[in-house]
Amino acid sequence: MPLVCGIHHLGLVVPDLEAARKFYTEVFDFTVIGVDDWDEGNEDVNAYVGMDESSAISYMLQGANTYLEIWQYLTPPSTTTPPDYVASDCGYRHVCFLVTDFDTVLERFLAGGGSIIKPLTNARPGGAKIHYCRDPFGNIIELLQMPEQAGSRIHNLPGVAEEGKFAPQPDQYYALKDGDFVGMRNFADLPKT
Repeated sequence: MPLVCGIHHLGLVVPDLEAARKFYTEVFDFTVIGVDDWDEGNEDVNAYVGMDESSAISYMLQGANTYLEIWQYLTPPSTTTPPDYVASDCGYRHVCFLVTDFDTVLERFLAGGGSIIKPLTNARPGGAKIHYCRDPFGNIIELLQMPEQAGSRIHNLPGVAEEGKFAPQPDQYYALKDGDFVGMRNFADLPKT
């Protein structure tokens, strides 16, 4: 089994979460499969995203063979906006690599010139191993090892139809609160930000 299975998701920070959800679902046929949010003071989340006092709201969107995670940070406020970027500026805010052996890949990542943004913690949202790092060029890279799930196809990536307990039915999405899995919700009850 390879150590690195593929790219799990791209993270995109936006100034208006609902406008971004509407755009990506309508233009690219993404489907909302999850929501997440946390308030300031959550030390575990702040540690793995590499910030001190952060708060955010997000949607996880599912595409044909990828996820797109769109975020609106409430604190700290974003300091630049995409219209200020030109083609030569750095792109997406983080790329997540799905791995089968978190510790081995982290060791190789560091040996290759990468760095950890904040010290590792024992935070394991939903049983996953997760941490934000920086590549040698300063880009944020997330390393993610999902918990083993019987019958999960996530390591083969034939699509993104299943992902352990984060595999909702077509009319559902998963919900996280402060980094913890809080259950499945009906799509009709999707919160409006």
